[in-house]
Amino acid sequence: MITLDLRDASVVVTGGTRGLGRAIGMEFARAGAHVVLTHRWGSVPDEDVRTAFAAAGLGTPDVVESDVSDPAANRALMRSLRGRALHAIVSNVAFAKIVRELGELKRSAFDLSMGYSAWPVVDLVQAAQEELGTFPRYVLGISSDGSEVCHEGYDLAGAAKAVLETLCRYLAVRLRPAGVRVNAVRPGLLDTQSARAMLGDAAMDRLRAESPSPVLDPQGVARACVALCSGLMDSVTGQVLVVDEGWSRLDPLGRSAEPR
Repeated sequence: MITLDLRDASVVVTGGTRGLGRAIGMEFARAGAHVVLTHRWGSVPDEDVRTAFAAAGLGTPDVVESDVSDPAANRALMRSLRGRALHAIVSNVAFAKIVRELGELKRSAFDLSMGYSAWPVVDLVQAAQEELGTFPRYVLGISSDGSEVCHEGYDLAGAAKAVLETLCRYLAVRLRPAGVRVNAVRPGLLDTQSARAMLGDAAMDRLRAESPSPVLDPQGVARACVALCSGLMDSVTGQVLVVDEGWSRLDPLGRSAEPR
């Protein structure tokens, strides 16, 4: 059995105070990493996050209010890590307007989505180099199947995720000589606020009630993120890892049926 030991490592997870971001932070903490979780609007009280970590027997994370779309905030975040070994950056924030009709596709909304959902993966790496004089060992961008599948209302978010994946590929090539591994993780369906806003509560609850359910446990996705940053998968870079328990490979007409 292989046991990870990241006790000397710091990991930054943006959008890390709830949902998948918090799950990723907790899995890195289980491996011993010092975890820094960022948020922008404070939708989850900091103390609730720390309490969740403590209840799981994990080390206390740093919870930092920081706007990933603001270059100055990203540099201040990296300055706060001076003296620590930055092991990984996980760019997890996603923000986009839900589009219900063609007229709602606006350039301003597109720019906003790119500024939160795609560009930070580049800006955070640049900020680390400028403020710490080094790159993180690993960089992950959290994507979605919206880069390939057209979900109702997901136009701008899907476009931003496609850009995020492309930026991760190019970063992987540019940073390869420095030994940095850059990948994107594309989770399957998760029960998140954005998913409920897009699908509706009734539809999400129905999907959760199916057996087997296509709604994933975020811990499984989080563990895949830790694996990519563990040193055991350093031959993988510039890739998009789909983590969906195989749901995207099933016949849509028979997805609810147990395999024969």
